Amino acid sequence: MREKDSWLREAEAVLGQRFRNRALLRAALTHPSVGAKGRAFERLEFLGDAVLALVLALDLYRRFPNLSPGELTRLRASLVNRHALAQAAIQLGVPGMLRMGKSEEPEGRRRATILAAAFEALVAALFLDRGLGAVTKFLRQHLLPRLSPDLSLDAKSELQTGVQAVLKTLPRYRILKLSGLPHARRFEVEVQVKGQTLGRGKGGSRREAEQNAATRALTYLRENPHILRSIQE
Repeated sequence: MREKDSWLREAEAVLGQRFRNRALLRAALTHPSVGAKGRAFERLEFLGDAVLALVLALDLYRRFPNLSPGELTRLRASLVNRHALAQAAIQLGVPGMLRMGKSEEPEGRRRATILAAAFEALVAALFLDRGLGAVTKFLRQHLLPRLSPDLSLDAKSELQTGVQAVLKTLPRYRILKLSGLPHARRFEVEVQVKGQTLGRGKGGSRREAEQNAATRALTYLRENPHILRSIQE
């Protein structure tokens, strides 16, 4: 058995998936730094982002029939962000499977942007190889269990708790724009901490817009954990 086939078989075993076309799996686990032009994960990452959004939107729509579009968007945002996808990739063992060039070793295997991209590429590879049903099952096993509805639906409370713990102050919300007819208002809001904008959101009510802004802020802070400390300084 050739070495590259052995590597792919091991990856299949770790992922719990068997690919009909292993070239897709190879591409999904190949970083562009290897120099395999056209055979790295960049194109698959592009497709995986769209497939991921579709599968999660369908799943959340069916699981939470009473939630508003804004609330469904917040739930999806808690899963489709660099931090959440990177953590899912780590739990799957993706860092050890990646083929990377020497220029990216060893830091690249710990970099959230790379791990999140690889996870999206795997989603696309599985979609192309076995279809939407296989992707849905895969995500229900490895991503959807990370969903925390209580925290996601009350993003303002979560943001307030985190900001207070570090800075001993409260986030402030400001309406940037109010549009639409009286019966169909649209609010655009931003949330700031000590004058620094952390996120913006839109919604059909001020409350919904503030929740969306808080969700964006939480995603930003998870991806940039040093920000609150830098504000403090």
